[in-house]
Amino acid sequence: MYMRALVQEKERAILLRKKGYSYRDILREIPVSKSSISMWLQELPLTKQEKTCLKSRLDSNISRGRIKAAAALHNLRLQRDSVLLQEARKEFGKNIRDSFFHTGVALYWAEGSKRTSGFSFANSDEEMISLMLSWIEKFFGVRRSAIKVRLYTHKPFAHERPEEWWSKEIGVPLSNFQKTIYKPTGLLVKKRPNYKGCLRIELGSTTRLRKMQFWQRMLVEHYRKQ
Repeated sequence: MYMRALVQEKERAILLRKKGYSYRDILREIPVSKSSISMWLQELPLTKQEKTCLKSRLDSNISRGRIKAAAALHNLRLQRDSVLLQEARKEFGKNIRDSFFHTGVALYWAEGSKRTSGFSFANSDEEMISLMLSWIEKFFGVRRSAIKVRLYTHKPFAHERPEEWWSKEIGVPLSNFQKTIYKPTGLLVKKRPNYKGCLRIELGSTTRLRKMQFWQRMLVEHYRKQ
């Protein structure tokens, strides 16, 4: 009786394989060990049509898996955003009377990066960069000595050591400077003699970027009600 049941399961496994079922699909239908399935099917010849059918099912399973994974990630992101929105709303209410808070939110709205995955602000004006660093310290609670920055400049002017100039002007240690990016240029003489390149503040935090985006919307609503 046991042997007959095994023979029937083997025949069913072969039939399912010919229909394009993967080993995993067959195991869902037939409650035997994976080693048994492998042994039964290892020398099973498949026609071209059966191989096409198998590939089609595998591709379909992969697509369904990707859709499920994408949906799960989307739901997780929505949950995180919901929690973050509540935090942002609380902090906005706490800081709404602080004009410096308004200034930083508006400044990032104008000059900050919107297409990156994290908080990133760039400018060639050292006073604007210093102001944004002070804003980050106050409202994000990140010390200036822990903030990473990156300089964008032109290779012909590298001998001027602009990193050292920026470090002194904004109070960020040289050790916090990421590798300098040299932009292509055909110029050998600066059009602006005092130009020291463009500095980018890199917090690398999606959470802080999302908060800033929430605050921007809240700020717009706040002024619409005025």
